[in-house]
Amino acid sequence: MIFIYVSYAIIVIMSIVLHEIAHGWVAYKCGDDTAYLLGRLSLNPIRHIDPFMTILLPVICMFCHIPAFGGAKPVPVNPSRFRDRIAGERLVSLAGVAVNLAIAFLLAQGLRIALITNLFQLDAPGTIALKLGILTNIVLFLLNLTPIPPLDGSRFLRTFLPWEVRHVFDLFDRWGLIIVFVVVMWVPAFWGMMDVAIGFLAKYVILSPVKLW
Repeated sequence: MIFIYVSYAIIVIMSIVLHEIAHGWVAYKCGDDTAYLLGRLSLNPIRHIDPFMTILLPVICMFCHIPAFGGAKPVPVNPSRFRDRIAGERLVSLAGVAVNLAIAFLLAQGLRIALITNLFQLDAPGTIALKLGILTNIVLFLLNLTPIPPLDGSRFLRTFLPWEVRHVFDLFDRWGLIIVFVVVMWVPAFWGMMDVAIGFLAKYVILSPVKLW
């Protein structure tokens, strides 16, 4: 059991760290070196830990018996330094979720190989840890695509809005995490939709050999 918790914790921490690094790396490629100069493109988890999002929130989720999710300290991005601001904002906003989807896919293929070669059994601790890691990355992918500020989906959506509407949209940033927390914790319909989306991704995109949800 300890092996499962430790392995799962490592997967979750690295998944959210890579999520943030992806934002910073794409921003760097688009012309903004803010994250690079602040050392936020590092794989060192300590540089990315946020006390609430990285530690407390996943623990709360586990105690509430819902898939653990959270986040790292947001990578600073200065869109005004992008060579193409609109394209840069869109690419940066999608970079993190793309990484989570890729991690889920790679973990699933690793689990598939482990099961085919009998390295893991269906009820082995390694299998359970990988299944949890796959599920968590799918949840991170879907949750971050939700168009509620300041999630990535909202960052992508706002690039299609008129400038005057963006200003109003951005006002929700300060309350966004509270809204997300309330929706996740107390809106059953949200997890009903997530269940359908997770099942679709697991079956048709991730192609996991075992049931995830």
